[in-house]
Amino acid sequence: MTVQPGTSSGKQSGAHAAFVTRLQAGMQLGDYVLGQPLWPLRIADAYRANGPKGAATIYVIHAPIAASAVRDQIISGTRYAAALPEHKHLVRTLAAGLTGETLWIATEEVDGSLVRDMLVKKRQAGSAGFGARGSGNLIAGVTAALGEVQHSALASESITVNRTGRVRVADLALGPGTLAAMQSGLIKMQSNVAPELHAGGAATRTTDVYAVGALLYEVLVGNPLERGGPRPSEIVPGTNQQIDEVVARACHRDPEKRFGRVDVVGEVVAEALGEGGAMMTSAVPTLARAPGLEKHHEQVRQSLAQDIAAAASSQTLAASASGNHVVDRALAAAIADTTEKFLVSKGRLDYGPFSLADIVKQIEKGEIVAGNMIMDKDSGARGDVAQHPLLAPMIDAARQRIDDSRRAQAEVKAQSSEKKRGALLYAVIGLGVVGAALAVMLIIKSTRHDDDPQKVAGVSALDGAQLKVKVSEPKKPPSQHHAGAGGHHTHAGNVPGNNSENLALDLSDDSDETETLDMGKVYAVYSHYGAQLGGCLQSTGAGQANISIIIDGPSGRITFVKVNGQAAGGLWSCMNRVLRNMQFPTIHGPRTRAEFDIGL
Repeated sequence: MTVQPGTSSGKQSGAHAAFVTRLQAGMQLGDYVLGQPLWPLRIADAYRANGPKGAATIYVIHAPIAASAVRDQIISGTRYAAALPEHKHLVRTLAAGLTGETLWIATEEVDGSLVRDMLVKKRQAGSAGFGARGSGNLIAGVTAALGEVQHSALASESITVNRTGRVRVADLALGPGTLAAMQSGLIKMQSNVAPELHAGGAATRTTDVYAVGALLYEVLVGNPLERGGPRPSEIVPGTNQQIDEVVARACHRDPEKRFGRVDVVGEVVAEALGEGGAMMTSAVPTLARAPGLEKHHEQVRQSLAQDIAAAASSQTLAASASGNHVVDRALAAAIADTTEKFLVSKGRLDYGPFSLADIVKQIEKGEIVAGNMIMDKDSGARGDVAQHPLLAPMIDAARQRIDDSRRAQAEVKAQSSEKKRGALLYAVIGLGVVGAALAVMLIIKSTRHDDDPQKVAGVSALDGAQLKVKVSEPKKPPSQHHAGAGGHHTHAGNVPGNNSENLALDLSDDSDETETLDMGKVYAVYSHYGAQLGGCLQSTGAGQANISIIIDGPSGRITFVKVNGQAAGGLWSCMNRVLRNMQFPTIHGPRTRAEFDIGL
């Protein structure tokens, strides 16, 4: 339906009287050319238009509002709407601009009539609203559009219905600006606006819930919501007091007592009016009946009751929430309700108050189970949580999930124990093999000790390879006598790295020494360092070496080293460092001289 030039639908303000003459067809606004006028709205006039991609609708903001502080809210609402993904129940916002003093918003073409104008025609014809089923379909479309978005000023002029019955929210971009205009006094505050918004509060999801409740009342009764007005059940065939309770809950003065989300309202209304608003009973156990018990979910539960009964007969209640459509629907409805009005009894103690969403979380954790009692504080109704129509399928699914998890954990634990026992057995076997190998090696070593003058000092890992080193038993160098009083060896002098010791005395006569180290004890010490000494051979490319040492008696430390008769060079330097780290037994004698061979 469109408004003809010179006419308006319902009572319009003085600003709307000049609607037809405000802008003429053919005017260019950005990339859009205005066509014929469509209808006046609270803060804008709608026109047909042609744009870059064909037919469109242009909303021209009323000049007094475009020039006010409300402009910022309009621009903000436009950006918000333009960023949303496409939705079959939302008219897409395309562009906006300021041409001269004209602020405008472009959307895709709106085909159909405003719900506001359709209701005006019905009143003029002496009939009420759209009836039970028609109202249910309309609210289902509106709530589907607003399930994840916010309008802020939803009204009957926000909705269009085309010839095929498609319902769309047409003025989402205008919502924040319309609310700001009402709160600033530029236009009249309407009855579909939540009480907290009258006081200047911010729009929220629950203020949209209020607006949807008011729209439901208007499309059922045919007139805007008003306190003390007729109840839908009194004048709309096919409805009863249940739909009255839905409207009352959605439009409660206290935001905390309304439905938590718009899409929950849509589900409840669709279920209720889809069945003509008739109350249904079920053989499925429910909480004790009481006036007003869970009014906002009664219709959802009645639909669920049939699903639950069918699922129980086919043994599907134990399915997980992600695979059970009964649990999924119950979960969606319960999570949406954030009203804290339920107490849960465990043993002799009561816990709460909780919302249904809180209870669902505790059920999933296994903190609330079958046998716990749930009580509605508002009505006093009390019953086993496992018999609650919304929560029962979730109780069953959670119990099955927890049982499955426990069984899985038990299996993992058993497998882990088996692995540990197996690992311990292998370790014992391995130790036995190593012990046997060591015993064989000791036997072989003991046998070779008697037959071979050279002994294997050890095997050491060096640069990722195995190094076998043979170290001979020590032999005491032959005694050398002094050349005479004051005589000395020709190699006397200071050699760096030997603590500046006088080499003329290194090989002197030991005939005056009272005690020297046993050669077996000498061998016991330096043979432990065979791998390191062999490393020196390998690093310098030598295959073998003859080593002469002098061990200081009182300290047990090596004070003199010669390698292949040399006291200098790379091989000597490496072996000197190793030998001087050795600690031999101490004696009262001045020193012990020894000589041994080492080879790879």
